[in-house]
Amino acid sequence: MARFNKQNIDRKTNKPNPKRTEGFIEDDVVLNRADQIRRDDDVIITPKRTLYDIDYAIKWYIENEIRPQVEADKQLLSVPVIFSNGEKWDNVRRLGYIRDEKGMLQSPLIMIKRGSVTERDDYKTLDVNRNPAGNYIVAKNRYNKRNRYSDSLFPFPANQPAQSEEIYVVNIPKQVKVEYELMLWCDFTTQMNQVVDQILPYGRFAWGNETNRFKTTIGQFTFETVNTVGDDRLVRATVPLSVEGTLLSEHEARLSTLKKMYSIKKVTFDMTVTTDIFQTTRVPQSIITSGVGTIIIDDVPVQISGELMNYLTSLTDKQATYSDSTTVTVSAAAAINPLTLATANKNEFDVYINGTYIDKVAYTWTPSDTASQTIVFDTVALGYDIESTDLIIINGRWA
Repeated sequence: MARFNKQNIDRKTNKPNPKRTEGFIEDDVVLNRADQIRRDDDVIITPKRTLYDIDYAIKWYIENEIRPQVEADKQLLSVPVIFSNGEKWDNVRRLGYIRDEKGMLQSPLIMIKRGSVTERDDYKTLDVNRNPAGNYIVAKNRYNKRNRYSDSLFPFPANQPAQSEEIYVVNIPKQVKVEYELMLWCDFTTQMNQVVDQILPYGRFAWGNETNRFKTTIGQFTFETVNTVGDDRLVRATVPLSVEGTLLSEHEARLSTLKKMYSIKKVTFDMTVTTDIFQTTRVPQSIITSGVGTIIIDDVPVQISGELMNYLTSLTDKQATYSDSTTVTVSAAAAINPLTLATANKNEFDVYINGTYIDKVAYTWTPSDTASQTIVFDTVALGYDIESTDLIIINGRWA
């Protein structure tokens, strides 16, 4: 994973750190110190869910919820449940059964063996497991050290600043599918039937304990008889379990999955216009509504003054006078831009003939601050000649 770019100078080489880690196609994430809030003064435990939690939940559910029992000598015996480790699984693989420390066959018995862990297919296409920026689970704690407790009977005065909420942001857990193999041993077929009958009704239930509960699907039971030399026979059954679980580590890519932050107590809005508003007659509605804002001129931000706002919004109409089939004149002067001290350009005016907007490529005109303007139309691009009865209006920034 790409590292955080602190945007500082490497003191050993006296060169700026590269923006991109070698081997990555995207720039490194810039470290924002505003997001770095200390957590050594809180008591919140970083949530996590590991494979051990899923294993323990499945074993706990079989022991405490299903509680399989068999009848032997007119008594009900609870079937012990164990988890497969390396030594036990080796005995099962070689011999087909397990012996205790004294060499006795362990029966009845249920053993759980985890086979595989894979990412769930139904979540791959949703990009949920990629955790893009902003894809988090948010939990709020209203009362914290920044907010004093307000008594409902004797509240503080109403003129109080907005409260600051303590927020904990947690990554979305990974959706995985865990495959288990459940192996059962009994002395008799009747006992095996009893165990199977007790397990089958729990298919597609949520197996687990407390908050660790996962949808579990029971597969097909397979039965076989194990004959041991010099001992009684055993009846063995095998059934696959498919568990849909979630995984969340305390740290992912060397970063904590739990972050602490505080809500914003004051929001200030400002309007920034990056387009050249001196190349159009349209003014952004946000600037007109608020009356304030910032425009970018030659990559330099400029605050909008009252004089400049009046220049941008003062659009008036002037009627042109017919001269000939290609030429009209206007008895008016173009306004002076108070910021650049230049005459308004051609793009700050719109020309209409009989109410139809005319594209600027269809005429030639250089606005001036004199009292007479001459506009020459390209009749080929226009498609017709100018007539004396035509109503020609020029809307724009006139003096």
